[in-house]
Amino acid sequence: MITKEYDVIVMGGGPSGFMAAIAAGRTGAKTLLVEKNGFLGGAATAAALGPISPFHIRDEQVVKGIPQEFMNRMVEYGASPGHCKVLDPYGSGAYLGFYDRERYKYIALQMVLEAGAEVLFHSFFYETVMDGDRVAGVKVVNKSGLNVLKAKVVVDATGDGDVAAGAGAEFTLGRAKDNKMQPSTLMFEMSNVDTDRLYQYILEHPDDFEWKSDVIPIRPFSDRLVKKYFVAQGFKKFVAEAIEKGELYIGRDSILLLNTVFPGVVHFNSTRIINTDGTDAYSRTAAEVDGRKQVESIVRFMNKYVPGFESAFLSTTGSEIGVRESRHIVGEYVLTADDVLEGRKFDDVITRGYFPIDVHNMAGKAGYGDPESAGAWIDIKDSYDVPYRCLVPKKIDGLVVAGRCISATSEAHGSFRTQGSVMAIGQAAGTAAGLCANKGVEPRELDYRELQQELLKNGASLRRDPEAVERETKNAQRYVEQFLRENKRHITPNIH
Repeated sequence: MITKEYDVIVMGGGPSGFMAAIAAGRTGAKTLLVEKNGFLGGAATAAALGPISPFHIRDEQVVKGIPQEFMNRMVEYGASPGHCKVLDPYGSGAYLGFYDRERYKYIALQMVLEAGAEVLFHSFFYETVMDGDRVAGVKVVNKSGLNVLKAKVVVDATGDGDVAAGAGAEFTLGRAKDNKMQPSTLMFEMSNVDTDRLYQYILEHPDDFEWKSDVIPIRPFSDRLVKKYFVAQGFKKFVAEAIEKGELYIGRDSILLLNTVFPGVVHFNSTRIINTDGTDAYSRTAAEVDGRKQVESIVRFMNKYVPGFESAFLSTTGSEIGVRESRHIVGEYVLTADDVLEGRKFDDVITRGYFPIDVHNMAGKAGYGDPESAGAWIDIKDSYDVPYRCLVPKKIDGLVVAGRCISATSEAHGSFRTQGSVMAIGQAAGTAAGLCANKGVEPRELDYRELQQELLKNGASLRRDPEAVERETKNAQRYVEQFLRENKRHITPNIH
């Protein structure tokens, strides 16, 4: 048995976890980041996610700080065009950040190491180490055997709240009234696609799509990357015909796809596996099996039915299913749907939320509809605040929660579960953990004003800056006007 001690341990190296490790490391705390894979990025890389969800509400960038540092590094490295404005944001959000997944892994790791944090790969959470009601560390299993890793503060960035649940923290699983959870998806990509023919088909058949949009980069970026981006959900006539003939096995009634930073490569968010419990290995295994069955069927369908895919082939699948929802750890405050929809502000804000409430259909194949029985896309009035109290579990000390499992209702989670939000939550969680370890205080005792000061020092955006909003809006308008001058025909409806 191996025993080591740290100031801060971050369990999970996904978008929230690696941000937390960078932030904790920058406080000077001795930090360890533990990850089950041999690389960082979590769902963004292992589950082969598509673009990073926006850091924006309309043209206002509300997530900055370390997440924006990461995006800047990606652009400078030639791995991303940066934030791109979605001309019709329905279904996608205001902006998308396309990226090279392999470079994402590399840059995330470099930033963690530069912050002075250590990394332990190929290590699986086994048990929470407790001292009364206080988390004192974690036990992980790897090729070296059982490791007891002790810490002054632990950050639970597992996505599923594994450390918190292991500590006995209170939680809800999915939707409180019936424990239903958003469906899972196995993401995949096809290569050798004639994207010009695909785009032309979308352009010529607008009525066959639920929504579609051009996506406009708003800054200079590497010439080695694709210059024009788009997103579309539809092909409903083809899908209906193929299902009727028994030629398509799919969990939804349409195809959602986007092009990528690489020529001829198209990303699919088109499988749907309902009734998956991401905290149960058997349920998760069944989802993996069903997801791969859907992928194989969709690939054959695209080859046969959709223009531009005649010679395309399956080139990438997620190495694991993408789980949207599981545990919601109950903290000192529970963020609600009304908080999100009304754009509520809190004194102990640690980041600002921006995304509509996006709930995928938990019961069937159709898209958005009745929130109770199907899915929902609900716009919010304004950006809202995520309070620090949502990161602090009730009754459990020595623990800060990060990512999609923070304290919130299922409906509120439908907004902040996106990658940009969990990155910002991760920065806050790691900063709080580092400050607590350095000061010798429990997370619930930390003065939120001190936390906010440290977040601002690292560039976070906690309040609206009208001058910045004006600059960002003008910059976006300039790039959109240029796009419209250069592209007289485009798939976005009602844009002039």
